[in-house]
Amino acid sequence: MISGLKKFITYTLFFAAAWASPSFSHHGNFTYDGNTVITLQGEVIKFNYTNPHGSIILRTETGREVDIEVDGPSLIAPMGTDRNALQPGDRIVVYVSPNNIGRENEVLGREVIREDGSIVLVSVAYARQQERDNVEKAETVLGTWVPVRTNLFVFVDSSSDWLLTPAGQASFEAYDTSKAFAQAQCIAATSPTLMMYPTANRLTEVGGHIEINADWMGATRTVYMDGREHPGLESRFYQGHSVGHWEDETLVIETTNFTDNPIGNIFSIGSGAGKKLIERISLDADGSTATYSFTLMDRDYLAQPVTGSYQWDYRPDVSVSSQECDLEAAARYLQD
Repeated sequence: MISGLKKFITYTLFFAAAWASPSFSHHGNFTYDGNTVITLQGEVIKFNYTNPHGSIILRTETGREVDIEVDGPSLIAPMGTDRNALQPGDRIVVYVSPNNIGRENEVLGREVIREDGSIVLVSVAYARQQERDNVEKAETVLGTWVPVRTNLFVFVDSSSDWLLTPAGQASFEAYDTSKAFAQAQCIAATSPTLMMYPTANRLTEVGGHIEINADWMGATRTVYMDGREHPGLESRFYQGHSVGHWEDETLVIETTNFTDNPIGNIFSIGSGAGKKLIERISLDADGSTATYSFTLMDRDYLAQPVTGSYQWDYRPDVSVSSQECDLEAAARYLQD
């Protein structure tokens, strides 16, 4: 099983914030105090709208410049925050959490309030629950979907109950959050982790296959629907090789042939040639949500299969962005 401390670090590796805790580590070597909230007021100097995370440069009322880390557009655009949400000269109030290593001018943004009282959502973890008006209905699982924003947190939390093989336990114990951080190189996670991010996932039918475009690090998956078999294990792929079929209105996907990956099963547990993933995407009765469920197997790292079931919201109003991952932004808050 995964220890609570190391499991908790994985939350903050992939988001700029995490669930409330006395303190939590961001990016493995940068620590914010999630239980402390500070109010800053001032003028926006610059709003960096970059993936995987952005920043607000704020000049406070005392003249101090503060670098406020926020989530990137792939995460906050589905919540309604676009690149024009904040402009130089805007007067704002920002709720932030401080860091714990003496960098008083680098903080974590939780929420922004404009002069007119409107709210700018800048953090998935701290975003207020939003009511969805005029919800459109889907007729199929093809289309654009956004996983419920708590899915990834729940998924990571569930990993504490996973039973690992000796190789899986060794992988977990060897994982170094300060070195094995793929996001710093703009490398996306693999599924099922990838399918948990609260970013736009667009499913489209193209000829004899289905493309899944995830708005996270430019990740794309191809699901072959023409009845072909998986290739031999001499052919392996980062996102695996996926074949699928329909069971009534449910899309069933089987993925194998993954490359070796130190974060292939979850952020701190590797995977290899033995990883196999079965996914089912089913339209719910009301047409506004879908159920994403999976069975994850890996004979080398997992002592027993892992299963899960999560909700996606139908979001035809959201587009997969063309905002590429920025290597400088990805590594920015990793630096000492």
